[in-house]
Amino acid sequence: DGEPAAATAPLAALGLPTTTASSRTPVAELTAFCKERCGCHGSWRMASFIDDAVKDIREQVGDSRVVLGLSGGVDSSVVAALVHRAIGDRLTCVFVNHGLLRKNEAEMVQEIFARNFSMNLCYVDASKRFLDKLAGVAEPERKRKIIGEEFIRVFEEEAKKLGEVDYLVQGTIYPDILESIPMDGNPAGVIKSHHNVGGLPEDLHFKLVEPLERLFKDEVRVVGRLLGLPSELIDRHPFPGPSLGVRHVGPICRDTLAMLREADAIVTDELIKADWYHKTWQTFAIFVPVKTVGIKNHQRSYDYVIAIRSINSVDAVTAQVVRLPWELLEKMSERIVHEVNGVNRVVYDITAKPPGTIEWE
Repeated sequence: DGEPAAATAPLAALGLPTTTASSRTPVAELTAFCKERCGCHGSWRMASFIDDAVKDIREQVGDSRVVLGLSGGVDSSVVAALVHRAIGDRLTCVFVNHGLLRKNEAEMVQEIFARNFSMNLCYVDASKRFLDKLAGVAEPERKRKIIGEEFIRVFEEEAKKLGEVDYLVQGTIYPDILESIPMDGNPAGVIKSHHNVGGLPEDLHFKLVEPLERLFKDEVRVVGRLLGLPSELIDRHPFPGPSLGVRHVGPICRDTLAMLREADAIVTDELIKADWYHKTWQTFAIFVPVKTVGIKNHQRSYDYVIAIRSINSVDAVTAQVVRLPWELLEKMSERIVHEVNGVNRVVYDITAKPPGTIEWE
């Protein structure tokens, strides 16, 4: 507004420099303010978070039994290790196969946990149940809520088999909450309801335990390493709770879901072969319910589209598009078109977050 003095007055009141002449970066200025003006020591470490979280979990659940929704992803794996440290065998992890998992995911998660952890793990194959509920549902928010509610119903049924269980542990992290709350109190302002936040049923019979709810993804990984989790869990690409359900645009049917699962496995396989897996935050396939004309086996085809998305991020709040090598994208496209029946076109998503979200739904 042409009045720089007014703009810098709050900085002066805090004791911060009011000119741009300082050679220190904004982060350095804020650090100096916290230490020099506020008396902060900067001695807090993520190990302190673990000690505090273990104490809080013990105080919250007391002597009760607890169930945890395990997906095999980073967040649920870290929270499982954290809660197990706090209460031991009173924790039972419930791994639900909702039919939306990646290729061979169910077998892999069970094998990894059996090899690395001595904790109670219950596997439930509820794929038919979930896919029947999702049949014909196109609206993304409704899909998320169906998945979230059905998860809870499965947990309630499994909990009854264990006896009296009062608490449900979730791997909710801060970005889940940020995207699931209405902007300015307006329900229409919700970006998307994460199944473990806005997708929970109102008649929830459990009290929630969410030790990671104030952490960002990079902080969760640090906690996991401090807890001794193996790299094959900690360094995996993040995978959403609703799984392929939010990477399959439109109504989910078993045939098109199978196309997506195969395409996604090809994308991951080629990423690993090219030594690009650990250079990206997430790289995955999306099923697009649009048919296009093409040529397959020297004949006209009219088949579906697969999109590939690759992004880098620190905290999942913002994300930048990865410029994958052209040769790698060509290899992914070639394999998908030739190996996945029903697909004849592959496109690449070059949208950052914002304006797009990481997932398509």
